[in-house]
Amino acid sequence: MRVPVDFSLRQLRVFRALALTEHFGRAAELLDLSQPTVSADIRSLERALRLQLFVRSRAGTALTDEGAALLPLAERILTDAGEFAEQAERLGQNSHTVRLAATPSLINHLVPALLQELDDRPARVQVEVVEVATGEVERTLAAGEADLGVGHFVEHSGHTRQARIARDEVCVLTAHGDLDPTEPVDLSALADRRLLIWPRRQHDDYFDHLVQACRERGLDPEIIESAGAVSGAQSYQLRNGTAFSLVPFDFAREASATLSYAPLDPPLFIPLQAIWRLPVANGVGEVVSTLRDVRRGRAAARSGRSARR
Repeated sequence: MRVPVDFSLRQLRVFRALALTEHFGRAAELLDLSQPTVSADIRSLERALRLQLFVRSRAGTALTDEGAALLPLAERILTDAGEFAEQAERLGQNSHTVRLAATPSLINHLVPALLQELDDRPARVQVEVVEVATGEVERTLAAGEADLGVGHFVEHSGHTRQARIARDEVCVLTAHGDLDPTEPVDLSALADRRLLIWPRRQHDDYFDHLVQACRERGLDPEIIESAGAVSGAQSYQLRNGTAFSLVPFDFAREASATLSYAPLDPPLFIPLQAIWRLPVANGVGEVVSTLRDVRRGRAAARSGRSARR
């Protein structure tokens, strides 16, 4: 079995320089190294190859027959290594644009946090945000209008792949002054208010999950379906306290100053997922990984605030 030979590119550069100059001092000067370093690299290379590459004498330093035979191969390796480094640099300068479809509950906080994180990193990915309605992530990808989507209860098909990013906590949102974000609320206490939610046809799984959560908590609410829900035509019912909505924590926190929010008792969580088209566009993996990092950081910050309460 052939024994692997372990040598470095620097040792090959020293080998080439010494073959060119035939003098340890001049080779060291050419490479901006010390003469002892040049001598040590040549000794290490000869030991690794189990060959003598140079004949040392008072008259100077000359290649052995073995050294002369290996020099063209060393030149080739160094040339290929240089081309490798140049190509890597060119690839590093190329940026990829990923079109990201995101639902309203994520547009105001998670997506800006993602963009900031990518700006702060030496990332080679640009994100073009495509804002879509609740339940429209899958359709947007199927239509080729986005490469990657993020949302709640997204479903993959044979032409897409899906990954879980995190769990989002759900909060109650209603009129200003009615709720305290530090005091979890029992939904049964909102029996006099209607549930304002988007039409079920937009996203039946998400809709059914929230309605079922109400019923499991002792509340069978009258439902108002309104496109846009919190920002739609019926949103005045949130502001006047005749309705409430169930929304992710980040969305609730960024809601209008005319509204208030609180977590649920017991807590309610919904899945936050990423979904992407096949074949996978360049940069999608980096965006998904960054989404996870951002979301983990936000979850840790929320846990810290909860502990302080």
